[in-house]
Amino acid sequence: AAAYRLVDDYAPSGFFDKFTFYDRYDPTYGHVKYVNRSVALTNGYAYHSTTNNSAVIKPDTINKWPPGNLPNGQFLPGRPSVRLESFNTYYHGLFIFDATHVPTGCGTWPAYWLLGPSWPANGEIGKSYIIEGVHNSETNTMSLHSSPNCSIMGSGQTGTFATSDCDSSVNGNSGCGSELRSATAHPDNYGTPFNANRGGVYATEWTSNYIKHWFFPRGQIPASIVSGNPDVSTFGVPAVNAQGACNIDSHFRNMSIIINIDFCGAWAGTVYDQWPTCPQDVPKDTSDTAINRCAAFVGEYPERMNEAYWEINRIQVFQ
Repeated sequence: AAAYRLVDDYAPSGFFDKFTFYDRYDPTYGHVKYVNRSVALTNGYAYHSTTNNSAVIKPDTINKWPPGNLPNGQFLPGRPSVRLESFNTYYHGLFIFDATHVPTGCGTWPAYWLLGPSWPANGEIGKSYIIEGVHNSETNTMSLHSSPNCSIMGSGQTGTFATSDCDSSVNGNSGCGSELRSATAHPDNYGTPFNANRGGVYATEWTSNYIKHWFFPRGQIPASIVSGNPDVSTFGVPAVNAQGACNIDSHFRNMSIIINIDFCGAWAGTVYDQWPTCPQDVPKDTSDTAINRCAAFVGEYPERMNEAYWEINRIQVFQ
């Protein structure tokens, strides 16, 4: 294969200049208010840490944002947070994402993913989730979401294969996914263990034939990545090998890099009651659904959001 060449370097110092700050409603109805660039920079929700030379993205950890409705029925705003979308879009490539901290804690639903445009041909947007999880999970979930007629096999990978049909309109939009469940194959790949180990690198190779992901914990990052000349042939068996009955190019193209911190909503909120370590009784008069209890907790306890931040050393895109 031809050697990869660096086409985009998201260095910490100019990191936020390469993204737009999405500030509209959350399509997955989380208890969140995505803020614009000036609000994020002014309030320290997005900043360059000169101490660690990293880019930090975090929610408001000072104020309470209780859920509820205004007299006109409009929802009260959720916790202020950030959703970045890269100005540049990509069609194939090798993406190197180096982070020291992922958001974690009750109510959290962070993600690092690739998002395509919605094309007239099918109306469904291609998505590739590279890092995604909820609450206090220590297991990363990687998935693809597509229009119909895209299924993957799950062979030739170390991740635990969960679902094969990538079609967003079936199976509750779970997409085709795998989980990094094995502590031996993927040590410290998400949540508190990831953060305690000072993170690591997620590498994604996207071609016409497949989308593959690898995870390398800090201390086990291939020399070619460290030197800035990544050689995929030295990466070993991928954590996820997405290929099969799927024409990759007809489902995934022109994708932006997205990094966000959501709370509750369609995934984290719905499963909140399955996390016994998360407070289920805040406040007492909350209508008794998991999603409402999650929103009540996130709204009530800003200080419990202190671990809900991304700290990113660098993102590099090679083609």
